[in-house]
Amino acid sequence: AANNADVIVTKPGEAGQDLGLCPVSGEKAVKDYSYAYKGKTYYFCCSDCPVQFKAAPEKYIAKMKTFNVEAYQFSYAPDTIKVKQGDHVTVNLTSRDVTHGFYIKAYGINAIVKKGKTTRVDFVAGKKGEFPIICSVYCGRGHNAMRGKLIVTE
Repeated sequence: AANNADVIVTKPGEAGQDLGLCPVSGEKAVKDYSYAYKGKTYYFCCSDCPVQFKAAPEKYIAKMKTFNVEAYQFSYAPDTIKVKQGDHVTVNLTSRDVTHGFYIKAYGINAIVKKGKTTRVDFVAGKKGEFPIICSVYCGRGHNAMRGKLIVTE
C-alpha cells in the first residue's frame, strides 16, 4: 500500500510518460499491467492488482479523484481541494500567466507550473486534516498571499 511519500510529479513537457498511481495499491503504475473498463484504460503496478480491480472496479474508481487547478497571480482556481483519506488524487496544474509553484509541505509536494504547460501531481491522501497550498515560486508582488487548501476528511 502507498505511504505518504508516494508522490508523482509529471513535469511540463513530460505529459503522457507517467501513468499515475495504481488504483488498487497507490504505487506507481506501469505500462505492463492494464485493464480496460467502460472505455477507459487503467494501469497497475503489478499482476495482482488488475485481478483485484476486476473483482470490484467501482470500489477503486470511487477512490480516484481528479482536479484541474489553474494558478494565476495571485490565486488558485479552485483554491480548495476536498478529498477523503485514502483517495488517489490527481491534480492537473496549469498557469494562466507566469511560472508558479504548488507546494503542500505535509505531502512532500513541490511542483512547478509553467504557462502553457500542464504539470500533473499524483498522490494518495494518507493524512487527515487541512493542509495549506502555497506558491513556491516568486510570481510577483502578491506572491505571499497566494494560498490554497487541501482538506482531507475520513
